[in-house]
Amino acid sequence: MDMRGCFIQIFLLFSLFVHAAGDQRVIGGKAASLGFTSVAQADGWSVFNNQAGLAWCRRFSAGIYFENRFLLKELSLKAIGVTIPAGRGAFGISFQHFGFSLYSEMNAGIGYGLRLGKSFSAGVRIGWLRLHISDGFTDQNLVSVDVGLQFRASERLWMGLHAANPVPYKVSSISNEQLPTVIRLGLSWKMTGNLCSDIEVEKNLTQKPVLRAGIDYRPVKAFSIRIGFLSNPATFTFGAGIEAGNLEFDLASSYHMVLGYSPQASLIWSFGKTKNKK
Repeated sequence: MDMRGCFIQIFLLFSLFVHAAGDQRVIGGKAASLGFTSVAQADGWSVFNNQAGLAWCRRFSAGIYFENRFLLKELSLKAIGVTIPAGRGAFGISFQHFGFSLYSEMNAGIGYGLRLGKSFSAGVRIGWLRLHISDGFTDQNLVSVDVGLQFRASERLWMGLHAANPVPYKVSSISNEQLPTVIRLGLSWKMTGNLCSDIEVEKNLTQKPVLRAGIDYRPVKAFSIRIGFLSNPATFTFGAGIEAGNLEFDLASSYHMVLGYSPQASLIWSFGKTKNKK
């Protein structure tokens, strides 16, 4: 193997293992372009980002998402999400895969969000996480849990709280590594009819807090332009979204000042008589 190949392998392994197994990842092109803010949103990706948002989803939807982290196929993330309205809420089915042959994570789960009156909603998701490491390591199969709340203070102001793995769970019986406990708190404010801002704080119990923020500008009804930012590490995001009938297509990219660009894209197909209110 030449020096370039050795460097790529070392970089890939470093990029993977600086993160804990089962790290929480925000899903959806819209969220990615808004600084990866999502906790106060209610859309087809709520089954991943905050299950309480499922409660406000009143249309059946199915979506696909792809992220090519730092333009390396070995660090790609693929996800599929389905939302099924039911009674005073909705079920969500989720599947995602991250990594490549040397290391990969596969996470599948089912969630439900329930409206608790006109302003509150709560949600939960139970997931099955499979961790694969090559070269003789045994695959790990784990259970993950997510819980979330949302509060609609008004038609223009939504707030959200989400906790992933609130109860510590060991990845392996022979190590002290645990699935990360991550808490996110944020709000979404519709400032005018065509301008919305999102801001949230994320705290992994073993790391420094992360601040996320984004602005969504809609010059026309079916087209959005978005920018965002997140700290630790400092990363800029941008993107756009198009609505065409029952289809929503979002393109985004984040930019790390050292590692470069990570493009994202998502497509959601929805149908039903009543559109989601947010």
